[in-house]
Amino acid sequence: MRRQSSMLPLLLTCALLLACARPSTAVAQGAVAQDDVTHGAVVFPDSLLLDTPDFTDLRLELLTLDAARVAETAWDLAPRLVELDRPDLLADFLVFWDDRCGESEPLARTRVLAAIWDGAFDESVYDGNIAAHLEAWETREAATLTTGRNEFDAFMSAFADQLLPHQVTGSLAEYFCLEYSWRLDEAAALLAEDQLAETWLRWYRDHPEQARDQALGLDYVADEDDGGGDSGINPDGPTSLMVTVGSWRPLGDVALVGNKVLVGVLLEQRLPGWFLRVPVEVRAGRSQRPYVVAHDGIRDWSDRFDAVYLGLELGRPVVRTGPVTFDIFGGLGYDSVRPFLKRDFVLGTMNANLGVGVRWQQPGRSVVFGLDARREWLGPRNDTQDARDDASDSLSGGAFSLRLGAGFRFGRPTAPGDGTF
Repeated sequence: MRRQSSMLPLLLTCALLLACARPSTAVAQGAVAQDDVTHGAVVFPDSLLLDTPDFTDLRLELLTLDAARVAETAWDLAPRLVELDRPDLLADFLVFWDDRCGESEPLARTRVLAAIWDGAFDESVYDGNIAAHLEAWETREAATLTTGRNEFDAFMSAFADQLLPHQVTGSLAEYFCLEYSWRLDEAAALLAEDQLAETWLRWYRDHPEQARDQALGLDYVADEDDGGGDSGINPDGPTSLMVTVGSWRPLGDVALVGNKVLVGVLLEQRLPGWFLRVPVEVRAGRSQRPYVVAHDGIRDWSDRFDAVYLGLELGRPVVRTGPVTFDIFGGLGYDSVRPFLKRDFVLGTMNANLGVGVRWQQPGRSVVFGLDARREWLGPRNDTQDARDDASDSLSGGAFSLRLGAGFRFGRPTAPGDGTF
């Protein structure tokens, strides 16, 4: 992460606030205060935080802590990394904090402010959980929180206040700086303005229940006010079209043709909780050795294997984490091979397959990337039951295939990600 020299006044102000909040110099240099002993927090010396080249040494120390101690340590460590101008360590610590403790409002708030500080803020920083996090921030009761947590909140509010003058007027970054510096009325007024009407944050705040479902990867169910009708379901999910390329590795009798590169297109329609895909794939080239073609009265040799697959796949998303969704699916289609260049003749069979996949789409963007792995089963293509065709090859068997795709999603879904991505 890059440093910003223009933020020097901010860092100095935050340093003063943090110094006032810290009990003693001894704690800053590595001694543990009584409150830290009680809560099990670890305080790192400034020399380590300033001199360490990366997060390795801190990680080794933090790995010994349970989730509660990591959270208590965060109340001191995150502000000090801001004070000491170590955005690189802060980024790595946020990943560790999330991994050890799971998502939380203080973590989400720190992630947003850190991204703004580093000039790397966009809507991929959060998902539908942000609605609940903002609600928790606005309704927090300081009297119920620990001293360390209240000092952390005070520092982050001052941090947001110092970031505010550097933000573009009317931007989402300005909104979060207003929100987290406790200018709640100003933040609400800004979010209600037209320039933020098409943002995911606006939708999340207006539809907190659907935002929660979207964050969990559940179906988006519209109510009647959202135009969902009596069914309560929006039937029109987003459509995507991807260009795919990959590898096809045959098994069984068809292994004689050898590995092939596959190219194609993939049309996908998302439904509530499910998706339909129509793949068209081509595997062109020569076989590793000639094979006998015996079908419909034709008996000849060929070493061509120009194959086309047209199928239909049905599946559903099973896990979502941030912009990434993991899918499972099954497919059935027609797999044809044209063994002769100058003859209008094909060998066809059924192709059944099962697969797992992953899709990546950054919030607010139409570009989508995908990766699918499939196990395919192929029926025979030749008339091998004919006694005259003892030497013919069935070309049955199966394959493992891997396809990588990139494309676009079209139209604006009723809910960001439509709850299925």
